[in-house]
Amino acid sequence: MKESVFSRGKGVAFKIPKTVLVAGATGGIGKALTEVVSKQYPDATLIRLARDPTHLVELKNPTIDLQFDLLKESSISQAIDQITTGSVDLAFIATGFLHDQHYKPEKTYKSLTADHLLHAYQLNAIGPALICKHLVPRMNNQHISRIGILSARVGSISDNRLGGWHAYRSSKAVLNMLIKNYAIELGYKRRQLIIVGLQPGTTDTQLSAPFQANVPDGQLQTTQYTADQLLKVMAYLKMEDSGRLFDFLGLPFEP
Repeated sequence: MKESVFSRGKGVAFKIPKTVLVAGATGGIGKALTEVVSKQYPDATLIRLARDPTHLVELKNPTIDLQFDLLKESSISQAIDQITTGSVDLAFIATGFLHDQHYKPEKTYKSLTADHLLHAYQLNAIGPALICKHLVPRMNNQHISRIGILSARVGSISDNRLGGWHAYRSSKAVLNMLIKNYAIELGYKRRQLIIVGLQPGTTDTQLSAPFQANVPDGQLQTTQYTADQLLKVMAYLKMEDSGRLFDFLGLPFEP
């Protein structure tokens, strides 16, 4: 039976973060993460990256609100270059794509299109990887800092028993590999940085809205609950966890 990170005690090196970054801060989970961070760490400076910062809610914490386009590396680098508070202690990349008015999850390989695959890869794998490329040098290396990236259990190759959802599954699998690659390289460079993938569970957001009718009673989570759990998971991580995948209960799962 797999052991939750919660059962082994909080990471010894965990320090109250002074600066927290959330990319995708207007999404359902991203917005909730900013609110939970504000509540638990009222003295922290919050850096919020959003496609449209005018939709960001007001918080009591000092905030730095930056516009960025996940599809453009130049926009990502320009946003991160505007961070003037020094190093970042804790970061969440809360972006993700499953469907929109143009693309729906494929039930069969016959529905595969290059445009859909490329769009999913850009938003679910390439975008987060490029955020990390520019963010890693800004992470605090005086103590252990942490980056959590929203992944998905359906992106686990070893756990795939149903098939389908080709673009979403495969793009998240690519993301999981990139997370592992980052962790290995950062380990070689002796960076005090934990980077992990986070499975948020089925949360009441626009991403899950078309599929909520199939969710068993009591298993649809509020964004507040999910954000609380993910923040807790990050606090309990240790250096040896870097590159791994964890769900909202702190349980590891295989890529």
